Amino acid sequence: MSDEQEQDSSPLVPIEQQTIIFYGKPLVVVRLPDGRPGIVLRHFCDNLQLEPTSQVRRIKRTEAIADDLVYSQIQTDGGPQIMPTLVLRAAPFWLAGIDPKRVREEIRPEILRYQREVVDVLYAWAQSPKVTDPPATLVPAEQIIKPVPPADDAGLEVWREYHRQMVAWIDWQHDIETWRGSVESRLEGLEEVTNLIPEILERLGPSTLTPEHQRAVQQYVQHVHELSGKPYGTVYESLKAAFGVARYADIPEQDWPRVVQWFRMQVEPWRKT
Repeated sequence: MSDEQEQDSSPLVPIEQQTIIFYGKPLVVVRLPDGRPGIVLRHFCDNLQLEPTSQVRRIKRTEAIADDLVYSQIQTDGGPQIMPTLVLRAAPFWLAGIDPKRVREEIRPEILRYQREVVDVLYAWAQSPKVTDPPATLVPAEQIIKPVPPADDAGLEVWREYHRQMVAWIDWQHDIETWRGSVESRLEGLEEVTNLIPEILERLGPSTLTPEHQRAVQQYVQHVHELSGKPYGTVYESLKAAFGVARYADIPEQDWPRVVQWFRMQVEPWRKT
């Protein structure tokens, strides 16, 4: 099957699409209908100055990740387009297969930066809460008033209209009771969850850096690099060592003021020179 045939055959429609800025360049990420996170290859290839078609063919030739290449419908400024998308779990394997020695000298730092850092950013997004639609309304917004019985000598049409209104009122009452039962059940469940919150929080541990603060870390690292000339990887390793984490995204959110102070200390000597 050709690339064109694959693109035309039932593309997946993501349930979520976002744009992540990585060192000033956009990366489009999606959540596929089955919940799996994915990356749109075109933007990665554009940022790394790689030929997208060649990368798609390389992925298809790589048995370990070939099944993780899908085509999805991506919203663009020019309207929806069908684009090759790689399931996120295959991204590290694909990136590791790019040989920095085989690209132009000026592109090598960018390739290494993606290989070392971008996966942390992508997984941080993938683990963020999903957006869900609000629940549907169970009860009509407008109250239905119980009809008044007509006089005994009222005509047939009057009685028919009365009984029609009674049926509507009874149905509305039934919906009210159903809604009340649902609310009570949810409140009971909420109370149980509320009682478990301390235990859940203790098991989960402290919350880690928000996506906004993770992006701020990337900008701070770039600033330190520009001022001091230190390699990006060196700055990241120093940051992780200072906070005792394997990934900078794992730094507790409550330590954010300390993170900011740490970066201030890194740039202070260079501001004075």
